[in-house]
Amino acid sequence: MTDNLSTQRLSELVHQYYPANLMEFDEGYSESEQYQRLIRARQEALKNSGPWERMMSKLTEALPDCSVEDWSVLFSDDNCWRVRVYLPEVRQPKEGEREARAVVVLVSILAPVYVRYSSFRRKIGAQWEAPSLFYEDIPETKPYADKVEALVRSELDTRPLPYDTLFTLVPDVHCRHARLGTARLIDCLFTDDRW
Repeated sequence: MTDNLSTQRLSELVHQYYPANLMEFDEGYSESEQYQRLIRARQEALKNSGPWERMMSKLTEALPDCSVEDWSVLFSDDNCWRVRVYLPEVRQPKEGEREARAVVVLVSILAPVYVRYSSFRRKIGAQWEAPSLFYEDIPETKPYADKVEALVRSELDTRPLPYDTLFTLVPDVHCRHARLGTARLIDCLFTDDRW
């Protein structure tokens, strides 16, 4: 799999874990060979979490001015390890405003691939706004993102997927909140819960 990460190959891989043309609550979905394979992959990843835990420790040491948080939920519906690295707080021009800036990396348990993005979320008063996600490099987070990405690549032997591949439709699978006709490779290989 490491030699061939084409869009077609990744789509074929997704079909090994998601039954085609079935919704999550349809009869036969939970019993399907694909879904059972997915459950086993999540269980296996949880049993072999050592490399992820070591990488998390190294990230915490490498970025002492940041808050490094493990948001992995493999026991639920995700197919990835997830780290959120919150950057030092940014001074806001208006009283009562706050902005949380984070570099997020998702590492798939189904293929040796990852995705990195930046997340900006503003809080005005007591209300958080919807986050803005940036999958390309942006100046505000790039120095931190480069450090995070370098550690992920070296510790976990994984590589990034290009943007156009990430958002390729896999129209005949249902993946959590991504219904039939809307699921993309990023939803299936990682998670549809990105913030």
